[in-house]
Amino acid sequence: MSVSTAPRWPRAMGQNGTSDSSVSTWEPLFQSVAAKLYPRLALFKALAGFKDAHRQREPSGDVICEARRDFLGSFAYLCDTDKGGATVTAAALQKLLHSNILWLAANEGMDKETISYAERILQKLKELESRPPKAVHEEIFRLVVDRCTPRINFYISKLKMYARNCRMQMRQEMPSERVSDLRSKLKKLAEPPPSMTLADLVDRCHAMRGADIDEIRKRSKKRDDDFRELAHYIGRVGATRSSTNAVVDGMLKVPSLRKISGIRPISAPETREMSVGQGFTSPYEIVWAICKESPYPHPVQMKSALHAVVDFDHPLNGEIRDSLASRPSIVTRVHAELQIADRFSRDRYEFVDGDMYIGCSKPACYFCHRWLGHHKLKFVLPATHDKIIVGCRGPDDDVKNRGVTVLTEMYKKVCGSLNQDILEFLLKVQDGEAQVRHHYMSTEGSSRAPSRI
Repeated sequence: MSVSTAPRWPRAMGQNGTSDSSVSTWEPLFQSVAAKLYPRLALFKALAGFKDAHRQREPSGDVICEARRDFLGSFAYLCDTDKGGATVTAAALQKLLHSNILWLAANEGMDKETISYAERILQKLKELESRPPKAVHEEIFRLVVDRCTPRINFYISKLKMYARNCRMQMRQEMPSERVSDLRSKLKKLAEPPPSMTLADLVDRCHAMRGADIDEIRKRSKKRDDDFRELAHYIGRVGATRSSTNAVVDGMLKVPSLRKISGIRPISAPETREMSVGQGFTSPYEIVWAICKESPYPHPVQMKSALHAVVDFDHPLNGEIRDSLASRPSIVTRVHAELQIADRFSRDRYEFVDGDMYIGCSKPACYFCHRWLGHHKLKFVLPATHDKIIVGCRGPDDDVKNRGVTVLTEMYKKVCGSLNQDILEFLLKVQDGEAQVRHHYMSTEGSSRAPSRI
């Protein structure tokens, strides 16, 4: 595997115009790490899709702490203004002597417009101390809806389609007051009246959480059918209101949030394109190498794992091999929560109340959840959708000499977990227990404990 870079920001340069020597030290080590990590991530993604079901964040047991965590996840969600992975946002709270700083990061960096928008939200939140809360609450909501219109409209286009389909399917049900009421609500989602604004539609979807969503989900007969999709998109549209509610409620309840003196964004590290050689597209060879590296080799289990991967990769069904071959290169980026974790770790920032929590607009992916879990600072584990996203890497921007050692150890730990997870999956396949998981990456739209939507 060779590494080529497509920088979005220049690296730190020495006085002689060359990269810092520690960078050149890290590059060959990273190539060695990448040669193992990315083919294995790609294989695990092709095999399983998701490592596990949604998991909730670690609970604190404290009402104020939970409200602050909800605020961070929801504020991050409100800053994730576009559909797609580029704007996924993370937030954390740094304690200063007389105030606190709200740090923000996005997968591919925060543009000036988004930073200005985040500052306007914070400014409005500070007005809660001097103005009627309800008025401020609605002003923030309108500001958010206006800024997030492209993302909301994407969800609404899906919502209309599934609402129409489900309403038609419900014609076959026995008439009842509940069926009639639900069909009436679905008609307004499928064909919103001209007088209904975008904000009104968001509120209508938010109001349907609970009993209406339960009624819709009860009608789902299989994965990804119209009723399950409808329930999901009602949740997505309504998430803008619930996240607005959470930031307002948090500001009113949590004293440390009222001490926020400003917002500081983090410049995202460069994206890096990884070229994967043809020698890394054989599922059997990848699993064979994992077995060879296993610290606790068990001959019978190794044989079972290798048999399982052969079953996946037999000549009449080359989906796994084709999936690996379809990735001649991988564009990697440092996800937002890892950018913040790195900043707090390197600069030894103190978290407010010692709560080492990083909120994010989406639950953590497989890679980030393992990275945070192995970190020496023992960050609070966030909620995770556990999707295996191949294009991830650890924070390596302007890495110093000591950082080379730290990064090497972190990748070693993550690769160790990945190896074990792949073997466990293959052994479960042999025992008839494993299944390819399919669920959504976003639930509540933040790293709060996910709902059923």
